[in-house]
Amino acid sequence: MEEWRRNIWRKILEEFRRVEAEISRMEDEFFRLMREAEERSGCITPLYNVYESGDEVRLTADLPGASKEEIGLIAGEDYLRIEAPCRSPLRGGEGRRYVLHVRLPAKIDPQSVKARYKEGVLEVVARKKITGYRIRIE
Repeated sequence: MEEWRRNIWRKILEEFRRVEAEISRMEDEFFRLMREAEERSGCITPLYNVYESGDEVRLTADLPGASKEEIGLIAGEDYLRIEAPCRSPLRGGEGRRYVLHVRLPAKIDPQSVKARYKEGVLEVVARKKITGYRIRIE
């Protein structure tokens, strides 16, 4: 019986290692494709973070060198689209624009979106879309 359990654990660990290696390969491929896209466009993709906080979804994006008047922001129920000028050292990125299309982890109410730009960082806050109401039973 002990040999049987050891074999099962061995197979589980082998599968785990296989999945881990595949994830690592996919990450490498993703970053390779990002570098190629940046080299073609002459722009470096801005760093951004998306997270949920209670009944909100928040996004922060580094957009150094842009002014708030130059930034375009479009919100859908499940995405944010940011367009800004590219001021990149890669192959004369001046005069170019990059577009950042971000899928959100939850549906939002696009009309609730508020954005603030300060010291090169864009912060976007949106309320999650209410999909149902809790009914109190009397």
